[in-house]
Amino acid sequence: MSTDTPRSGPNARETIIAVTLRWGDMDAFRHVNNVEYFRYLEEARARLFPTEGDGSSFLRRGIVIASQTLNYLAPLTYRREPVLVGLTVTTVGRSSFTLGCRVFDTDDADTDVVFATGSVVVVAFDDQAGRSRPLEPAERRWLESLGGVAHLD
Repeated sequence: MSTDTPRSGPNARETIIAVTLRWGDMDAFRHVNNVEYFRYLEEARARLFPTEGDGSSFLRRGIVIASQTLNYLAPLTYRREPVLVGLTVTTVGRSSFTLGCRVFDTDDADTDVVFATGSVVVVAFDDQAGRSRPLEPAERRWLESLGGVAHLD
């Protein structure tokens, strides 16, 4: 579904990931169905977390999504070019962090066309205990390496 590797955006805090649209993502009005936007965010999050190094324990130890919000700003229709998903770490707490997100594209004049904006609260989770767990120091370092975040300790 994704077509390129994460890269930094013009805002140093934003990681941009290209996600390919599928014909089946469309609704009866030929717009991307609202549910698919959350799948695009999921795909981008999965690609954001590293498989090794400081942030890799998120994938080994577990995370859960506590909440997601999305504001739809413009219709997105099928095209062969991927849509861009920008993720920004905005806050880091004891056991959770928040990602600001946007689904967008850049037009011929290099102006961003934003289809949706929102946020996702991600909680570090202990599968064995069945509850949240504190973020590990390596996880915090990795989150902080993504750029200026507000700490909610």
